[in-house]
Amino acid sequence: MKKITLKNSIQLVVFISILMAPLATKAMGSKKPTPKPTRPTPLPTDNSPTENLSSPLPIDTYKNIASLSGKKVDEIKGRNELTKSRVLENDDFVDSCKENEFQADNFSESISFYVQRMLETTPSKVSYIASYYGLSNNEQSYAPVSLMSHPLCSVSSSTLTQTLGKNIPSSAVILKINQFVDRMNTLRQNALLGDQASKEDLAKEWSTWFSCLGYTESLSTADSAKSQAIADKYAPTNYRKPAGVKFYEDPYQDEASKLNIGLYQFTPTSSGNIQSCLRAWNEIYPTCTVNLKGARGEMINHIGSSMQSFNAFCGVHKMIQTFSIQTNTTKSTATHPTNIVNGKFKDANIRCVTPHIAAGKGYNHFGPYQNSTGSNLSELLSCLERSRN
Repeated sequence: MKKITLKNSIQLVVFISILMAPLATKAMGSKKPTPKPTRPTPLPTDNSPTENLSSPLPIDTYKNIASLSGKKVDEIKGRNELTKSRVLENDDFVDSCKENEFQADNFSESISFYVQRMLETTPSKVSYIASYYGLSNNEQSYAPVSLMSHPLCSVSSSTLTQTLGKNIPSSAVILKINQFVDRMNTLRQNALLGDQASKEDLAKEWSTWFSCLGYTESLSTADSAKSQAIADKYAPTNYRKPAGVKFYEDPYQDEASKLNIGLYQFTPTSSGNIQSCLRAWNEIYPTCTVNLKGARGEMINHIGSSMQSFNAFCGVHKMIQTFSIQTNTTKSTATHPTNIVNGKFKDANIRCVTPHIAAGKGYNHFGPYQNSTGSNLSELLSCLERSRN
């Protein structure tokens, strides 16, 4: 029998380690092993939010995604509002304070930049409205969320009746929702397993979603004479309405809420529904902080900026906000019905999330997600569908 020497043993261990390394890498993605784990890190087969298994996309990926998604949506809409080059018109602090990472030349790049950022864990900052939506006041206790932390919920006429309450879409639109859900969940699952191409496709899908939404909300009529007149009415000192930034007065809102500005039509009231966005912005970008209690003129400068940086941030972050509420709530009306089994809530980390929940139930900002006109959800989904052709 051949004698096993110390040298032979070392060589054998090294050889086995080399063989096992690729398997370990595949199982763990980019997550580094922690000392003395209490249990192995599971693969995301249980729908748990394990996006840290997926490495962040390279910082400039958003540029390429924007050139694809923005161009396609512009073609669908017969305009060039997303990809048109923009210039700084005012003291656009929010557009220029992150120059080492954010260098957008158009609205499409602004959208794609924040989509890419919010594929990673993002603070929702919704604890200040916790009592309305069945949340803890302690935001540190919330399960983390991102645009890919949880799977999207499949929907039916029955579930939509519970989450929307009214304006239930047709069976054809429900089919389109579920086709999008299946596509996104497949891309998410592959991305969590380390497939960066799937993660990039996931970013492209969300970027296209928010690009289509931008046209539904504002881009088609941003530079109309009416928009300019309203901007002139409300403009603070030394502010000029930038090209592509819509100003609109909603006749159905009270004085505090009727002025809506920019890509995603936000009201320049710091205590209103941009408050979560302001708080999240300051946590993510501590060297570019904005005033949490700023006056209307200051907020007009932020949400009406030339590159629409903060406006795009807030538009994407609105999805984070509703996902966080649905994930962490203990109120049955504030989440998808499949997250409650036998009268008990699923653990926060294994719930699904949906854009299609009423504003009063899941803090949803956008009418198209709720089929508010009876046709705007179909318009949004058709735009997404056409973008893949």
